[in-house]
Amino acid sequence: MHICIDSCVFINRLRGHDPAVQRLISLIGPTLQLVVPRLVVQEVTRNLRSHEQVRRFFQLFHQSGHAFIVDEPVPINLVNKYVELGLPAKADAFIGAFAEWMQVRYLVSDNRHFLRDLRTDAFDVLDAAEFVSRWESGIL
Repeated sequence: MHICIDSCVFINRLRGHDPAVQRLISLIGPTLQLVVPRLVVQEVTRNLRSHEQVRRFFQLFHQSGHAFIVDEPVPINLVNKYVELGLPAKADAFIGAFAEWMQVRYLVSDNRHFLRDLRTDAFDVLDAAEFVSRWESGIL
């Protein structure tokens, strides 16, 4: 299964605020692969407070053969689709379009625009705690 994790989730992990996010990251492996767009990487590194946090963020991608940063451009027609669905154009619509384009099953986010407002059949949106709970219960 492929998932995408939004920048807010990574930032919470690296600042140590959310044990569910710690658990989520530990699940990345052969059966749960991670893809993120370069935009998420840029947002995460811009919002971290120390070089150590940035180093720990990139370790996830360097140490795992199951976490990938995607640099290819997201199709603009998909971005426009998510703008029409009501997501802010600059970042959220791009992340939604990326998730559909990469055919992820879940977008893990704490972003209220995704959790409350987005309605799509392309993927499901869960926060980290709900994802981990479902994963560990065998619901996913």
